[in-house]
Amino acid sequence: MADREKSTPTHRTDFIPAQKDDVFLSNAALDNVTSAVIALGSEFWALQKRMNVVETLLEAKGSVSKDMIESYRPSEEQSAAWEDQRDRFIKRVYGFLQNTHSSSKKAG
Repeated sequence: MADREKSTPTHRTDFIPAQKDDVFLSNAALDNVTSAVIALGSEFWALQKRMNVVETLLEAKGSVSKDMIESYRPSEEQSAAWEDQRDRFIKRVYGFLQNTHSSSKKAG
């Protein structure tokens, strides 16, 4: 995991936390499932952010390369819009974890 922390930040590493022993619940199996769900969400969001970059570059330049993606830095307006998009994603995916009773509800 130390290698990840030393590597150059990319659109993925900004959102993928270092592996550690997570303790969310009193059951190790549930902790493992919770950790997996959180990791999958992080991976998905990293891909979504990268797709946002690809779409932006395609609209602006008509083509895209890996170097263009890796060196792209969004404007303040884009960053704010992407943060809103991320927050909606988090609410949709993880909002269910706030349910404290057995009846299922739709999140956000």
